[in-house]
Amino acid sequence: MSEVKLHIAGLDDFFSQARDVAREIDAGDLRERPAAIGFESMELLLKVLTANRWQLLRRLKQSGESSIRQLAVALGRDYRGVHADVHALIDAGLIARDGKGLVSVPWEKITAEMAIDIAA
Repeated sequence: MSEVKLHIAGLDDFFSQARDVAREIDAGDLRERPAAIGFESMELLLKVLTANRWQLLRRLKQSGESSIRQLAVALGRDYRGVHADVHALIDAGLIARDGKGLVSVPWEKITAEMAIDIAA
């Protein structure tokens, strides 16, 4: 099963994780690591993954690869809005586009990790 994990990670976290993975690879650890997409803040994650975009992801996963126009018709939404949403999700790594311009969801499971930090 292909899974991607969405999480909140600032630039410091990103570079720290990248250094850790580089050290592991240098040490000969070539195992496959789980796919992860980091967002700088919860607000950014929620800006990218709106309710309409979540519905779009679910419909696209259900129907399989599709053109943006076919997807707009299936969702009963305006083409321009669906086009903008698809491109935002492509940019985020949640949708893939093939050489023919068809889009699909390459993930079987999308997990979001959210923590509420309470400052003392």
